[in-house]
Amino acid sequence: MSEDVLHKVTRRTPGFHAWQDPHWLVHCQNAAAFVGEAGYTELAAHPEALDQLRTDMRLDGWHDENQLEHFLAHLGDGATAMLFRCIVCGTHLAYADAS
Repeated sequence: MSEDVLHKVTRRTPGFHAWQDPHWLVHCQNAAAFVGEAGYTELAAHPEALDQLRTDMRLDGWHDENQLEHFLAHLGDGATAMLFRCIVCGTHLAYADAS
């Protein structure tokens, strides 16, 4: 990501509140647009974001598929997903945020 894009995100773009340290997702070498908080229902409307979130969570140690799916199905109950959209290609991305 270029210094110009980094400057726009960190200094000129409104942020958002998260339980953990918020972070901005990047796709196509550019900052994605923050769409908002999302539960499972909202993520299901963007299967690419849900698949990407599953993959990231597996890489973070969620190896039990039943626990992973239970967590995702209950987003909104003490945890949420932050939904983003790539401004270049339109792909939706997400990360989980929990209290």
